[in-house]
Amino acid sequence: MKINPVVSLFSTLLVSFGIIFLGTSNFQFQYVQLIPQNVLVEDQVSMQKDSQDNESSSKIQKIETINEPNIKVSSEYEEKEADQKIEEDKSILPESDGAEIKVTSFSIYKTNEEIINSKSVPNVDMTQGCLVENPLNDDRLWYFPDNFFEYKKSFYNIGIKVESGLNLDPNCLSNMVIGILNDPRGWSTIESKSFQIVNSENADLNIVFAKPETVDELCYPLQTNGIYSCRNEKNVVINMFRWLSGAKDFGTDLSTYRIYLINHEVGHYLGWGHSGCPSDKALAPVMMQQSKSTNGCVPNGWPIYERIKLLYSSS
Repeated sequence: MKINPVVSLFSTLLVSFGIIFLGTSNFQFQYVQLIPQNVLVEDQVSMQKDSQDNESSSKIQKIETINEPNIKVSSEYEEKEADQKIEEDKSILPESDGAEIKVTSFSIYKTNEEIINSKSVPNVDMTQGCLVENPLNDDRLWYFPDNFFEYKKSFYNIGIKVESGLNLDPNCLSNMVIGILNDPRGWSTIESKSFQIVNSENADLNIVFAKPETVDELCYPLQTNGIYSCRNEKNVVINMFRWLSGAKDFGTDLSTYRIYLINHEVGHYLGWGHSGCPSDKALAPVMMQQSKSTNGCVPNGWPIYERIKLLYSSS
């Protein structure tokens, strides 16, 4: 029988195709060889970046863990104690009254003669400072002036208290305090209101002369450290140590220092904050903390700067 040439050719091709398919069906190309080179590089970079991000995240978590305060309260009592400690920290203020220090933008200078005249108060012996030979006895804790006025709203009503054991005359101190505050150079002319002595129980403000340890108690939480005076609420507390010794920059001039001490602390009661020295050799503002240092200023006991500030602010 004669074979058709077309059928023979088709059969040959079919057999050849089968043989090639069987020979290649078990062979596999590697995945890397099929991935373009640029795709491989990008994937490696992406994998490295993910690894770095994971490491960075781990490090941040470690740092946050280290910086976290390790607070552990094991009982109700410790909780209350911790709360009390926080409240105490908030209430404690720096030395004196912690008032903000404001910069004085102008300077006042005086001649030596004017400075000498500023040490005196009419009818008051500032050099003596109301000191007496015999201390007040211990029959009672506080002593008061013998004479005082009735409370009047048209005045600043001041009480005087002197601790027992101090060599001070309460009646003399009453005259001295009023002499300083009502002096034409004093606060009364700045505030347009005079001061008078009243019974300490009715007073708007008590000026208290006390021993250093008593001052620390009356000034608390203000830190007077046995050497500073203060104004604390309705008490101006004068430290007897300062009344007798003055301050370094005042030298032996106790008269100016005592005038300063009364005017400075009463100034806080009137709402005046601390000032700094405006320039070298200028008069120190009375609201400067001159008990610590005058910082190159000349010691001064009168509210001169405050008078000028008030004039400028009202003009």
